[in-house]
Amino acid sequence: MPLRVPPAVLALFVAAALAGPAHAAEADLSNASPAELEALIQQSPARGAPSDASLRRIEAMYRLGDLRGDTTMIRAGADAASAALSALEAGGRGALWVTANKHLGTALVMLARRGNDRTRLDEAIAAFESATLFARDSVPEQWPGLMNSMGIAQWTKGNLARDPSQVRQAAATFRSALDNGAVPVSDREKIRLQVNLASALVDLATMASEEAPLDEAIERYNAALASAAAMGGGTQQAILQGNLAQALTIRGSNRRSIDDLEQAVKLTKTAIAYWTSIGATDALNEADANLRQTLALLTELYNAR
Repeated sequence: MPLRVPPAVLALFVAAALAGPAHAAEADLSNASPAELEALIQQSPARGAPSDASLRRIEAMYRLGDLRGDTTMIRAGADAASAALSALEAGGRGALWVTANKHLGTALVMLARRGNDRTRLDEAIAAFESATLFARDSVPEQWPGLMNSMGIAQWTKGNLARDPSQVRQAAATFRSALDNGAVPVSDREKIRLQVNLASALVDLATMASEEAPLDEAIERYNAALASAAAMGGGTQQAILQGNLAQALTIRGSNRRSIDDLEQAVKLTKTAIAYWTSIGATDALNEADANLRQTLALLTELYNAR
């Protein structure tokens, strides 16, 4: 029975779902409503050198475009970020320059995920690399989030090209941010990094037909799940339960492990109870389909004993 492996976009969705309230040092508009984004875009563009306000307007452009599926608007945001970056480069690097790099990279990844301008993913990765190198010493509070974004760009490139080496590089980027030991990483950012690392490893395991990455993926998902539970559980916990169950199902199928499959069933049933309680139909249907698949595999192993 073929397994439905979560694609790279799943981890991007999870990371966004776990983002929560933005930290002051890395405030963004990832949780803003379409109305809020529209209001920012309608503001008159600031004249002169790029500012915090003008960069937030640029961010509103590509985020609203992403919400609407409007690639023209996303591309306009990317072009505006590129122009701002050029202007800031002339005046010397600083926090605004880092932010402009982040916006350019994020907008280009959005375009690539929608099937547009995939050739510009290298430009996105270069923007994040420049920002991370500068931010590590100059604005360290932004460094973990930038590393997460760079890993997502690398992973997107590898996933679209089905290139295991690029996905492996993305995993190394996420791992480096988590295990760096020098720059503090917030609890919420740790969850996002753990989730993206684990999901990239699952992608790598299936893409390269390797089993070893699944062991670390399951370990990382468990760490993220424990942190999410400590932060109140809810939606983020249910999403992680589903992700961990998928990884356990893949490993259980590969190794014919009843224990892995039984754990996956338990996790999925717990997530289903939560999705049912809040009336999340799409998530419930997805979890139910995954449960049926895992139960079928488990029944097959039971019958073979």
